[in-house]
Amino acid sequence: NKYFVYHADTGKTDTTEIHLSVPRPVAAGTIALTHARIVTLANRKVIEDGTIVAKAGRITCVGECSTADVNKIVDAKGKTIIPGFIDMHAHHRREDAGVTPSRNFESAVYLAYGVTTTLDPSAWSQEVFSLAEMTEAGRVIGPRTFSTGDAMTSGDSAHVNELTSYDATEHNIARLQSFGATALKQYLQPNREQRQWITEIARKKGLRVTGEGSSDLLHKLTMLMDGQTGFEHPTPYAPLYQDVAKIFGQAHTVYSPTFTVGGTAPWNEEYFQQISDVWKDPKQQRWIPWRQLMPHLRRRWLRPVTDYHFGVQNQGLADIIANGGYGAIGSHGQAHGIGSHWEVWMLASTMGPMQALEVASVHGAHFLGAEKDLGSLEPGKIADLMVLNANPLEDIHNTANIAMVMKAGTLYDADTLDEIWPEKKAFGTYYWINVDELRNDTRAVDVWDKRP
Repeated sequence: NKYFVYHADTGKTDTTEIHLSVPRPVAAGTIALTHARIVTLANRKVIEDGTIVAKAGRITCVGECSTADVNKIVDAKGKTIIPGFIDMHAHHRREDAGVTPSRNFESAVYLAYGVTTTLDPSAWSQEVFSLAEMTEAGRVIGPRTFSTGDAMTSGDSAHVNELTSYDATEHNIARLQSFGATALKQYLQPNREQRQWITEIARKKGLRVTGEGSSDLLHKLTMLMDGQTGFEHPTPYAPLYQDVAKIFGQAHTVYSPTFTVGGTAPWNEEYFQQISDVWKDPKQQRWIPWRQLMPHLRRRWLRPVTDYHFGVQNQGLADIIANGGYGAIGSHGQAHGIGSHWEVWMLASTMGPMQALEVASVHGAHFLGAEKDLGSLEPGKIADLMVLNANPLEDIHNTANIAMVMKAGTLYDADTLDEIWPEKKAFGTYYWINVDELRNDTRAVDVWDKRP
């Protein structure tokens, strides 16, 4: 929030601080969702027929609740309510390239799939934090977004971050924090001293530290010992033996395997591409542009499920969690929206539905340091949730069968993101062009024939 003017003739710098505040939109009033199955994720408590009441964006009651003075009552009989997903490795700020549309599909699609919070661990600082602030100000519709900003890139004298000394490292971390970074991304720093500078400064400034996965187990273990709080991407060591699972777990590390990409076998996103026509999915077609959805998904490999590595990688994460560690989902931006659910489905193949849902919400909130506000459905927490048409504890794939999404008390239709409450308004206008109709429309003949 500073503007600098450097005077070459005098060597002096003028600094102007910019102070700007805008009101955060709050869902004024009270809303109740009644007669629903509620998977609270608070100590795995499930309420078979209960009510959730939210006031001014926060939950005030879960279970047996009075609706006497509630402004809006939504009958959720036959539905299942779960917390909103927290995707801790979601790159979804790429398409606008410095231009900030008010209806940004890369943000909106995540919310449409019930992802209410994301972390982008490596993004262009000048863009991601502006979009995050615009979302919180109600100018853009999407999940609340956290980020590391620009990654702390590798090298003894990295050109981007200039980690040439402790002071230089602290200067660059302060710059990222001033943008809005809540965590730092160590990107394969080869020099342990540099990694120690980053973790020590992060500890001092109250920042989390996450890092790119690597094939060097010793590299990871030294980072863990030095205070690294999280790791991304699968470790290529499979299976993980008990000594490794124990040290990761007892250090309370967050391990986000980011199952969709990387690992010891074909990328796991290809498994879901081969078992379903993702590109024909109406919801994907609504939100994802043709150029990103169809060209690569209409042709795919067909492999036995045993060719994929998510089962054995999953077991390693389960062992870390059993020893006191944490996991997180991370769709990596491979398949916007639905990819977060693929992560959960892969987790459930080893852990079962309940623990998979915990990793998708409770563990993500832990990594953000936001356990008091996010992750479970409890009084006092932010009202982030999904209203599902079917029970995910019976079939985990039901997580994608979403009727409504609530973010901070505002209720949306999950297909269109039209706001249901506290206001009733459309997300935006969708324009569909049928080429055959256009060819046969005499009013468009001249335009069609003169098209470039």
